[in-house]
Amino acid sequence: MPAPLPHGLLLLPRSGERTTSSLRRKVRLLGARDLLGDGTRFGAALESALRVAPDAVLNAIGAPDVLPSLLAERSGLLLRADARLRALPNLVCALHAAGFRPPEPLLVEGPIDTLAGLPGGRIARLNAPARALLFDASGLEIELADGSHVGVSEVSSDVATHVIPQTPVHLCVEDTNPLSHLEDHPEKTGNSVDLAGRPVTTWLTALGEAFELIRVGLPSWFTELPTSLERLLPVGFEPERHLSASYGDAPGIAYLTLHPDPLTLAEAIVHETQHGKLNLLLWLDKVLENGRTDWATSPVRPDLRPLMGVLLAVHAFAPVAGLHARLAALEHPLTRSSRFQRRRAEVLAGNEGGLAVLRERARPTRTGARLLEDLEALHDATVALAPAAPSGSVNALPPG
Repeated sequence: MPAPLPHGLLLLPRSGERTTSSLRRKVRLLGARDLLGDGTRFGAALESALRVAPDAVLNAIGAPDVLPSLLAERSGLLLRADARLRALPNLVCALHAAGFRPPEPLLVEGPIDTLAGLPGGRIARLNAPARALLFDASGLEIELADGSHVGVSEVSSDVATHVIPQTPVHLCVEDTNPLSHLEDHPEKTGNSVDLAGRPVTTWLTALGEAFELIRVGLPSWFTELPTSLERLLPVGFEPERHLSASYGDAPGIAYLTLHPDPLTLAEAIVHETQHGKLNLLLWLDKVLENGRTDWATSPVRPDLRPLMGVLLAVHAFAPVAGLHARLAALEHPLTRSSRFQRRRAEVLAGNEGGLAVLRERARPTRTGARLLEDLEALHDATVALAPAAPSGSVNALPPG
């Protein structure tokens, strides 16, 4: 059996740990609070529904077609009217798909051009924006642009989500994230859904192989997936490197390119899921007092990176180093190449460089101090398990 790696805050969880689940619930409550406290009839009716079935309502608020718009409103990236117009139709669709029936009618006024989260993972793009949705004890009814009323099952829709076998995660071929056009990385221009001419089955097979590597290498991390990652979106094919992205306003959602190497895909999945976990915490705690105001140069990116970006990168790549260590200890065939050894050394060197910057300059909160301590422990353990000290300069930073 491989030597166990240390557990840590939002890193490698202990068996049965609920830290990520608790953070996710608290962030969903932020979205619920904004809706309940807005003084509208919808807010009042939603409050009644929340009293009857709190879990069902919070799950619907946390749906990947709902929560990003609500959080973008909270962060000021979307105006309230635009955020609600995007979120509320999908919220009632999610409640309907879950089999819930509200104690009071939930009315959403349009114009509504998209209905996501329909039963069976379907999404409807309406030819003409609907006037309204009415969700009550009898079901979900749509008032179309011509004034006619139809049941939701009568509108044309397409399957948008495809469950990745043996995981709780799905691949989605329709993007409802209102911020996907924004991009922090200087070498990318947004994240448009693109299957790169490959059938969905090719993506599902490749992702399934990557998740299997994670299950073998990081079993406790894999077990946490139901609360840490829900949706992957395809954004093309890159044969030499992977490009991936995630958003602070969209926890549980990640974008990634297809890659022929399952280990590269596994790294991308771990990397972006880690971003999502830390982004949950950042809605509740600053973590670093100077995370957005102190900036560092990076040898792997042409732009300056705030200390929070350095922390996000190390927090993402410390478990990647753990994955490398565990797969090597298990003598997995993918670890026998010189390419794997180089990559393992690069990641360790980048983690050391990032931690060196944080040691010198970070001013953590109480929670942030615990996070940094746990990062150091995981990094020390992965270095100790490596065949040699990581190569390269300690000024290296993780590429994420």
